[in-house]
Amino acid sequence: MDHSVTRRKACRLAISAAGATLAAVVLPACSNSTSGMSGKARLNVGVRSDIVGFSERNPNNGKYYGFEIDLANELANRLGYGGCSFTSVTPETREEMLSSGKVDCLIACYSISDERKKLFDFSAAYYTDSVILVVENTSLIQSFSQLKGGTIGTVSGTNAAPQLAAKFLELGLSDGIPRQQDAKSGNIDYDTWHLSQYASYAELSHALEAGDVDAMATDGAIAKTYLDGERTVLPDFGINPQRYAVATQKGSELSPKIAAEVRSTLKDKTIDTLIQKWN
Repeated sequence: MDHSVTRRKACRLAISAAGATLAAVVLPACSNSTSGMSGKARLNVGVRSDIVGFSERNPNNGKYYGFEIDLANELANRLGYGGCSFTSVTPETREEMLSSGKVDCLIACYSISDERKKLFDFSAAYYTDSVILVVENTSLIQSFSQLKGGTIGTVSGTNAAPQLAAKFLELGLSDGIPRQQDAKSGNIDYDTWHLSQYASYAELSHALEAGDVDAMATDGAIAKTYLDGERTVLPDFGINPQRYAVATQKGSELSPKIAAEVRSTLKDKTIDTLIQKWN
């Protein structure tokens, strides 16, 4: 979603000041037994706090804004809830938050994958994105092939790491076999490139700026928070698709209800309207 360079730079500065702490903030969760002003139960939704245009939390008033926030409120309304309670999640915490019942569902730039479908139920995709690579202009890197022998950074808990390994293998730039893996950090050495993983996008962005990684791999929607005139998206790289969907507990009563309402918002173009609002 397109934002001005000024806003992106301001957002990067705000996130940098807060560091990983803001991204990892977890607000007190409210279960479905908690009633809102209307006396009805509220839907407790796990959301991101640091994705501009999708779901960001204003540190001054604690309120959330963005496309996914509007979508959550729309679904809660259609399902007859008395509104939403939002809980901040990160790529590392979101699966535990959902599996443990600390949140009722995830609407958190969480993409569908075969492995994740074994753990959770998913609605139809409400947004499709792709993994891209961001580099500093001063690195003079202009092509994916120039990253052979280099280091690519990702955030722990995302799909980017295994997809990168598959891409290197597909293009014949690597045999895809890990040579060495650090169990604590998740960093992996391959034959022709290195993978470094970070706890948050803020930390990953700092690593790119410091030169600790040669490129930052992330979904396009997320990358826009960290883009400015000093960074470039490599034009010859992309991993499609990253299909964002609402995740619910496997076999829960909520799963078919959420799935039906997401289909409804796709059919009546409500999703399109919300995307255009935040575009």
